[in-house]
Amino acid sequence: MNYSKPTSPITGIHARNESERTDASENDLELYEFLKLLEDDIRSNPEKLVALDSTLLARLDSLIGGIEVDINSPLSSNDE
Repeated sequence: MNYSKPTSPITGIHARNESERTDASENDLELYEFLKLLEDDIRSNPEKLVALDSTLLARLDSLIGGIEVDINSPLSSNDE
């Protein structure tokens, strides 16, 4: 019987991209590394997770609630 080490969803995505030789850009690899770091931290320190309650949501809304974002508009050269 073959007992293989289970992979996380993030690791599975990365492995599939590598094996299929998809055209993953450097940004994709950087995103993978960030998500993997986040996954490892959550697994190692689950007690540090904070639920999004109404108080935190109100604070976030007061900080960024009035900002409008058009996801279809191109980034300026300063944002890239």
